[in-house]
Parts: sequence; C-alpha cells; structure tokens
Amino acid sequence: MQEEKGPGPLSGIGGIIKGVWFMFIQGFKPKVTKQVPEEKLEYGHRTTGRVFLNMDACIGCTLCEQICPNGTIRMMTWAYQKPQEFDKKYPNKRQIFPSVDVAICTHCNLCEEICPTGAITLEAEVEEWHMRRENTRYTPPMLGKKESELWGDER
Repeated sequence: MQEEKGPGPLSGIGGIIKGVWFMFIQGFKPKVTKQVPEEKLEYGHRTTGRVFLNMDACIGCTLCEQICPNGTIRMMTWAYQKPQEFDKKYPNKRQIFPSVDVAICTHCNLCEEICPTGAITLEAEVEEWHMRRENTRYTPPMLGKKESELWGDER
C-alpha cells in the first residue's frame, strides 16, 4: 500500500509570492477612480455647488434620488410638456422630476455621475451667505434657472 502525500509546508509559497508581487506592482500604478464624496469639487470664493436640471432630458428614472446620500433629492410629479423631439428621445411617461433642497446638498456629484441622460449638472453658483430657510427646496423648473433669474435682489 502506498501512502498519498499531501502538500508540503512550502507548497503554498509560490502563490504567496505571486500575490505579494501583484500588490507591490499595483501600489505604483496611478489611481483611476475618484473618491466621491471624499474628494470635494473645487469652487470659487463665497460659492458652492448648485444642481441644475434640464427637464427636456430627464426621463424620470429616479436614479438620482436613489443615490443621494442624505435624501436631498426627492422626485415629484410635475406636469411639463417637452418639445416633441425631446419627448421621443427622452420619454418621461410618469411625469416625475427631481426637486433639490440646496441647503442640505453635500455637493457630492453622485447625481450628476449616475444620470443616464446628463439631465443633471452641478455647477458653482450660489453665494451661501444669502440663503433663507423658506426658499431652499427647488422645484424642477427652478432647477433650470440661475439664481439671478429666480430671486433677483430679493435674496
């Protein structure tokens, strides 16, 4: 009768060396992913990010609402008639669009990255010092306008 020998104490060393070598090489390669929201977008002095919405391109998929880390984005029903060329390309059958509370938005940029049609963009626009609590939730049509168009000198 012949005994079968199992792997010896040094049989796994080759795999360990390969693994360590692979991790060593990966440490010198450039990073290809951006850590969001850990790496904030850069904005100018006295400004912060602001979510803008192109209602013509929004398909009402709710991905922006689902990915928002603090619930800033909420979908709401809004009766909006798109131009015919946009309605064929970007149908929004449920007529739901995102609304954003700009006071609690962390400007993480996740909504812009996940939007399949590019309807949501984040831009530097608002001066933070003039915000009032009663007008921080922006409806879908408000998200398509600049602050000066919305409030003028009122804020």
